[in-house]
Amino acid sequence: MRIDVQSHHMPAAYVKALRARSGYPRFEQRGEQLWALGTPDDSLPMGAALLELPRKIEEMDACGVDLALLSINIPGPDLAPAPRETEELARLANDGIAEAVAAHPKRLRGVASLGFGDIGASCRELERCLGELNFAALQVFACVGGRRYLDDPAFEPVWSLLAERGAPLVLHPGPSPSSPFYAGHWLGPLVGFLFDECLAALRLIMGGVMERHPRLKVLLPHGGATLPVLIGRVDSLSQRYREERGLVLPNPPSHYFARIHTDTVTHSKEGLAYALRQMGAGRVMFATDSPWVPIRRHVEITESLGLPAREAEQVWSGTAKAFFGL
Repeated sequence: MRIDVQSHHMPAAYVKALRARSGYPRFEQRGEQLWALGTPDDSLPMGAALLELPRKIEEMDACGVDLALLSINIPGPDLAPAPRETEELARLANDGIAEAVAAHPKRLRGVASLGFGDIGASCRELERCLGELNFAALQVFACVGGRRYLDDPAFEPVWSLLAERGAPLVLHPGPSPSSPFYAGHWLGPLVGFLFDECLAALRLIMGGVMERHPRLKVLLPHGGATLPVLIGRVDSLSQRYREERGLVLPNPPSHYFARIHTDTVTHSKEGLAYALRQMGAGRVMFATDSPWVPIRRHVEITESLGLPAREAEQVWSGTAKAFFGL
């Protein structure tokens, strides 16, 4: 069995709502191309495969992918300026993902999004997604609203709820305070997003979120971003400056990193081999980032490693089943 733990879709109702907006976030038609605008510095072209679900199912069939966890992509509802707007957009997005899953119940499972404008309302929406809609997880962008870090105390009720329910937190890159630096040469998608993911995970660790919630499950995608390479440095320097910086964690950052899982979206055989060596097959799950990347590309990279049967089973589906409770 093959389970794809990172696959994206923009529901029609969510697209319609964002196309009706004049401010950020919005969708904008430029000639024949529809663009997603998260901030003045964050824009992405929306391909047909992101909008048309049958194309995704056809590609899954062609590549032997049995099940995909479905989430929206940039721009998220949290980017709207008014709390009420963020919550309305989140509900539209979640209802749209639920409709997609209902159309293909054996092939898709939903991943929730939240507005984070009114935390009480966001928690109620999360409860609805995990209960009524039977979603598998919550996706959160690396900086909520493009400016708020994940260890913001205001978000604590969300992390508490996830930990209580045993539902994973899936990190995903998006607009951040660094977006102006990434605007040229498409540097965000090329490399900047990975640094933002790394910083988001470190906020959860260094801010004590993972210490306070030992049952919180976190997926840091894209081969663990940059954290597998840097965790030794983080341990060393955080210990050296522990008292000076007022760090109060009872364990080194690597202790919490050992709880973090990742996926196979590394774009290279060498990158995936490194993630597996550093994190182990019990923490690595197959994913594609479809439709931004052809599903076959990541299938071929994963297959090229020639993993032993036990490790291959874990990566293709076993780890995901355990992590998401599938």
